[in-house]
Amino acid sequence: MKINTLKQGDIIGIVAPSRPIYNIKKEISEGIKNIQSRGFLVKKSKFLNKKDYYSAGTAEQRVSDLHEMFLDQKIKAIICATGGASTSQLLEDLDFDLIKNNPKIFMGYSNITALLLSINKKANIATFYGPNIREFSSLTKNAQNFIFNMFEGKEKVFTYPKTGKVIKPGKAIGELVGGLLNGIGSLLGTPYEPNFSGKILFWEEVGLCPAIVDLELQQLRLAGVFVKINGMVIGHLADCVDKKYPQDNKSIDKIILERTKGFDFPIMKVDYFGHDVKDFYCLPIGGKAVMDTSKKLLSVEL
Repeated sequence: MKINTLKQGDIIGIVAPSRPIYNIKKEISEGIKNIQSRGFLVKKSKFLNKKDYYSAGTAEQRVSDLHEMFLDQKIKAIICATGGASTSQLLEDLDFDLIKNNPKIFMGYSNITALLLSINKKANIATFYGPNIREFSSLTKNAQNFIFNMFEGKEKVFTYPKTGKVIKPGKAIGELVGGLLNGIGSLLGTPYEPNFSGKILFWEEVGLCPAIVDLELQQLRLAGVFVKINGMVIGHLADCVDKKYPQDNKSIDKIILERTKGFDFPIMKVDYFGHDVKDFYCLPIGGKAVMDTSKKLLSVEL
C-alpha cells in the first residue's frame, strides 16, 4: 500500500482527536521542536488547545480539525498530539471519502487506534501506529530516524529490531493490522471492524491487569479473529499487573497461549512499540509484512 512521502520543508499538521493537551503542553512543545529540527514545518489545528472535560473540544470541533487537515493541500502528514478515550466519538461524522480523496500520512497510537483502523478500512489508505507528538519529546534518535526514513520513502522494505521473545514459532506473511488491544476490541461488531483475513495482528496494552488482558483476548477469540489471522506480534505491555490482588498476576505469556490454543499462527513478543517505549518504531497498518520467529524477524514493505 503506497503512501505519499514527505520531503524536507513539508508541513506536518498536529491535531488532538481525543484528550485535551492543557496539562502536557511542555511535552507537546518539545515534540514539535524535535520535528522542526528535522527540517519540517508544523501547523497546529484550529481547536488544538480546546478543552471539553476529557476531550479536546466537542466532537464536532475535532471532526472539523481532521477534515481541515486532510483538505489542506499544503499539509503532507498529520500526527496526533496525544491519545484518549473519546476518539471513537468522531467515527460516525468523519467523511471517509474526503480522506480517501486527500490521502496523506496519518499517525498516532493508544486509543487513536479507532481512527487508524477506521480510516484504513473506510478510506483504504495506510495509517501509522506510532508515537504521538507528546512522545516525540523523549523519542530516541533511532526511532525518529526509522519513522522519517519510512515517511520519506528512503527504503522499500523496513526491518524492525531483531529482538524479543518467541511465544509460538513459525512464519507468516500478510498485511499489518492492529493497535491498542482494547481499541481493537471496541470496533468488533461495528461498521469499522477491521478485515482480519490473512493479516498479521499486532497489539499492545497499558494499565490492564492480566485478568482483563485475558478478557480482551477471549473477546477476539469469540469474535472469530484468531480463525482469520496469519500471525501475531505483541508489543510492550506497560504496567499490566494487578496491584490490588497480586496473587492474581498470572503470566501474560501463559494467557496468550491459552487464548490462542488450537491455532498454529506464529506469535512474537517485542518491545519496540507501545506505551512507555522510547524506541517506538511505527507500524504501518496496511503494509505488507513478513514474520519469521526463527530469526525474530518482522519486516514491512510499503
